Amino acid sequence: MTEPYRIRQARTTDSAVIAALLVEGFGHDYGGALLGKAGQRMLERIHALPGRLNGMFVAADTTDRPVGMAGLRTTELRPTTNWQEESIQLEELGIARAFWLELRADLTEPSNYQLRPDEAFVYSVVVTASWRRRGVAEALLQVLQQEAWSRGKRRIALEVVATNSAALRLYESHGYTLVRHRRGLLSLLRLGVPPRLLLARPLTNEVHSPPPSAAPR
Repeated sequence: MTEPYRIRQARTTDSAVIAALLVEGFGHDYGGALLGKAGQRMLERIHALPGRLNGMFVAADTTDRPVGMAGLRTTELRPTTNWQEESIQLEELGIARAFWLELRADLTEPSNYQLRPDEAFVYSVVVTASWRRRGVAEALLQVLQQEAWSRGKRRIALEVVATNSAALRLYESHGYTLVRHRRGLLSLLRLGVPPRLLLARPLTNEVHSPPPSAAPR
């Protein structure tokens, strides 16, 4: 029998586990600059800042420990960012690694996706390895889609690296279709960095029932 979990909004007390999930899911991006204790500590401190978890939802097990996460951004709902993040980066990574992280992001990532007023955007979808293939990512997507609809949004979008076939299959199974390819500089120059695929689907007032193992929020 599948162990139960519930979807809830993230709290600042989740910041350590959220940092670990982000390292697990994206630690090898940016040349591995996030791997190691310093990278995880940096992410933990950043996500403990006031407002940084706006729009973030987690799937929590029976001990209330997050085992998965996903964020939702709209024109009204977005994480609060400020100068403290740069200060934390420098303190934890040092000048050279912090500079390399920023440079790598600038070269590999496309420009920030500009949302339409009627649109929502999903980001940072991660499920820890031992909880994959249990419907956790699907439940997170359903909750984010419901949240976007309740905020008056009629389309929801997300990005996935073109080589991430497992994530692409998941999103396509939820009705997401390709809008266009988006490339950073290194991808435009065909220097071994795959493009991001911008996917989207319309939102309707259909009720998405959570899987049996996902308790209500």
